[in-house]
Amino acid sequence: MWESGLAVGSAGNVSLRIDHELIAITPTSITYDAMTADDIVIVEMETSAAVESKHKPSYELPMHQSIYRSRADVHAIVHTHAPYITTLSVLRKPLPPIVDEMVVLFGGPVDVAEYAFSGTEQIATNVVRALHDRAGAMLANHGNVCAGRDLAHALHVALAMEAAARVYVQALAIGEPVALPESSVIAGRRMYEERR
Repeated sequence: MWESGLAVGSAGNVSLRIDHELIAITPTSITYDAMTADDIVIVEMETSAAVESKHKPSYELPMHQSIYRSRADVHAIVHTHAPYITTLSVLRKPLPPIVDEMVVLFGGPVDVAEYAFSGTEQIATNVVRALHDRAGAMLANHGNVCAGRDLAHALHVALAMEAAARVYVQALAIGEPVALPESSVIAGRRMYEERR
């Protein structure tokens, strides 16, 4: 995530569902270039208590927990502050289905969650609502959250979302982007459901 330019410093966070009781999540305030596997925090899903850790978990832990609780199909989450998707989140502008890969990979347009302050239960609630059954959503004025069946899949969603956001922002600078026809959205959605 850091090497691909989706995060700067310690911004954003990543988690992995270990089982129904535990998740692994990046620590708060440690830059990615300095982070090691030993820095990852293991947290109890229900109590939020850190297990076998010398660091505090990301302050966005409530958001990760809410997504895991609401979506049994999600096993990894990548939250970024990537430039183009964050640009759209600041504009509170959803990312419509403008390229085929979006619908197949995300399950449809990328909606923007209502604004709430970082790390709160309210942002967690808002993100779950905006995510629906899709692989990604934007956080108003904050970036995005990408859900996957494993870490590689969640990162792929994040990279593809940033690429689509870049195309969309560039197209907006020239004219009005044209969304895919409904028949393509339906076909792509079927493929998304088969791969989930």
